[in-house]
Amino acid sequence: MRRIPAMLTLCATAACLGACSTAATEPPADAPPTPVATVDPSASGPSIEPDLDSLIPAPLGAIDEDTGETIAPRVVPTWDEESRAGALDAATKTLDDFARPDLDFDAWWNELEPHLEPQAAVDYAYVDPANVPVRDVQGPARLVDDTSAYVAVVEVPTDAGDYAVTLVRVDGESPWLASRIVPVEDGR
Repeated sequence: MRRIPAMLTLCATAACLGACSTAATEPPADAPPTPVATVDPSASGPSIEPDLDSLIPAPLGAIDEDTGETIAPRVVPTWDEESRAGALDAATKTLDDFARPDLDFDAWWNELEPHLEPQAAVDYAYVDPANVPVRDVQGPARLVDDTSAYVAVVEVPTDAGDYAVTLVRVDGESPWLASRIVPVEDGR
């Protein structure tokens, strides 16, 4: 019995497999041509263009991986005359609405709460306005700490002494909101 070398068997097998795979994908030479599909733009049917008004635009900013919320870029605040004037005005208005011990709680709270940042709103929700010693703002407010463009401390003179109002803002487009309203300690 005659033996066929292994290399020759391997080459013959590869050639056979190659011919089988080509025969499976190529039509025979005498087959009729395959028709090509065409699109008739005048024909009615489903639109191939998406309705752009129904799409939700991609969010601007990063996505918080924990909550899935979009973190939009914010305007970085700066200290300029407008920021300083805004802080002084916010502190004065906050103290004006705080210094109303003659009001019942609901009326007092409805006026004060819009001036407060969320945590301060929780803290001051338990204050009884009858216990507030201040009745009147008695002079112009003074900005005493502006080391951060996000935080300001403003002192406001009142009939019960000077009060310090700590203000915060989230970004350059957000309003100043009070986080703390306290009497200034003697001997500072």
